[in-house]
Amino acid sequence: MSMLGWLRKAGIAPDEHGVTQFIGRSYKVGATTTVLVLLKDNAGKVLWATGTTVPTDGEAGYSKGGLFVDTDVAAGTTGLYVNVGTTAACNFDAVVDA
Repeated sequence: MSMLGWLRKAGIAPDEHGVTQFIGRSYKVGATTTVLVLLKDNAGKVLWATGTTVPTDGEAGYSKGGLFVDTDVAAGTTGLYVNVGTTAACNFDAVVDA
């Protein structure tokens, strides 16, 4: 299998400009919130995901320190969240300027 074939199978592919694009998979990680998972850690926990709804606090399956990008926020509002909870019970807090 070519390197490009392997990357596509892994969910990573260049777009029409040659920029790396993470394709991801959309599924329900915890009990209630469906997200587009872009990257998992070596334990299978979600390390990076996007969606229009921030995962509900207490859901399992997200890496501690994992990132979530809310793609449906108003201008001037942060869309970046970090899991300050645990892998067993997430707690995503907005990342704000210090």
